[in-house]
Amino acid sequence: MESADQETLHAQAEAGDPEAMIGLWLAWRHGPRAQEGDTWVRRAVAAGSTHAMRRLGAWRGRQDPAEQEQLYLRAAEAGDRVAFSLLAHLYDEQGRRPEAEVWLRRATERGFDWSLSPRLALLLAMRGADDEALEVCLRSDDPGGEVCQLADSLAEEGLREAADRWMRDAYDLGSGSAAVHYAERQERDGDLAGAERLYRESGSAWALVDFLERRGRVAEARSMLAEKGDSERLAAFLERHGDSGEAAAMRDRILRARPTVPEAAEWLTVVATVVTASALVPFVESLIGRMAEDTYDGVRGKLRKLARRLAKGGEPAESTLIVVSDPHSHLRLHMRTDATDEALAALRDVDLSGPRGALRWNPETREWEHRDGPAK
Repeated sequence: MESADQETLHAQAEAGDPEAMIGLWLAWRHGPRAQEGDTWVRRAVAAGSTHAMRRLGAWRGRQDPAEQEQLYLRAAEAGDRVAFSLLAHLYDEQGRRPEAEVWLRRATERGFDWSLSPRLALLLAMRGADDEALEVCLRSDDPGGEVCQLADSLAEEGLREAADRWMRDAYDLGSGSAAVHYAERQERDGDLAGAERLYRESGSAWALVDFLERRGRVAEARSMLAEKGDSERLAAFLERHGDSGEAAAMRDRILRARPTVPEAAEWLTVVATVVTASALVPFVESLIGRMAEDTYDGVRGKLRKLARRLAKGGEPAESTLIVVSDPHSHLRLHMRTDATDEALAALRDVDLSGPRGALRWNPETREWEHRDGPAK
């Protein structure tokens, strides 16, 4: 028997509403009416709904990657820019670099999905198109950081000579991360004065504190931490240097100072570990597609890699809150890099269409929720 909501959806679907057809599919695809739900979503596809093409493509990727590709292509050819990003991810993960580059270019046009720019720059640099790669990096709000990220990516690919060349460019563009890179090199080579100069030049207080601590300049390091007001780091520092009593007292003060409203820390975006990406829908739909092939540990690994990349070279906390926002709606996803298997699995069934505000996983209700209640 249909619920009142499903009866409404059914009536709307019968009247030709593609979104209602998708809604019925989402409601029925795990139960005894799965075949009927599949019929409805395919009717939405036949009616030209690019949303249906994308959602069905992500779902079908687990059983039929070829159909997934065709559905994404059909949506992209109809002008759906979210599908551009999905195709870029798909071809890139399949190692089809020329095709990936085509869709990465289209996905990043006019800043639509800036989170894909680093990958486009890397593919261009790997085939020797350095001028084009630099042009992509220069579109960023932080060109030096973007070039530094490119250098790191080239190093991961084993292209050391190219990585060194791009790292020099990053330093020339004022990248703090590049300055830290060269400071670490100077430190390894024993030039401590040169290393300290570069650590200070980088503007990274944490890199400088770590350097001072390694050199045994504990009082200076502690003073800097106290000045920065990072109680968590200072407590850990005190514990490392034998002052466990003060560290425990400081952690107790931190806990007592935290908001009493349980959800406050999740909804406020003043948390130091928050990093932001754009284009929520392609991000989540490509993530859903990856779940078919990866263990959940693999998905979490990708989330942590994203957090490191978006932190512009900094090392994020073990449990980092990533806030992913959609450029065409007011929808935001608050997601932790250590998300549980249950949270990741439930993400498949969340309807991401429409301006819905912020969305987060509630471990008590075991659902993805908006401020006003569960996401349907």
